[in-house]
Amino acid sequence: MIWKRYQNELIVLIALLLMLTAYFYKHNQAKRVDETKKEVSLSLGELGEIIALKNQWGDPELSNKIKKIEKSVDKKNIKSFTIKNKKLTASLSGLSSKEMNKIITILENTAVQIINLKVTNIEGEYSMEFKCKW
Repeated sequence: MIWKRYQNELIVLIALLLMLTAYFYKHNQAKRVDETKKEVSLSLGELGEIIALKNQWGDPELSNKIKKIEKSVDKKNIKSFTIKNKKLTASLSGLSSKEMNKIITILENTAVQIINLKVTNIEGEYSMEFKCKW
């Protein structure tokens, strides 16, 4: 009998609890949607970068750009210069500072991954050993 007396108050209390539950559920779902949108936008950005790098590394002119290094140095300064399977291994000696800087600039401005770069200075002449791949 007592619950019939407070029946309206119980209905209001249950309605308030349902409203609060629905509000928190909606709030959590909206937060999840925002997080998912952020993750998707980051993934799309990374995917765009990957595609751009693949296009740069798959460029057929890249090998010609690498061969510019061999052409920019005198034949007498080249100890070894081999290109195999999109990998360059080179050893140069007797370089002036301008020649060395030119080679390093070419390497930095092309889309190659420099694996090893060793430069030594012996009495004003530089020797270089480097490996890179693309």
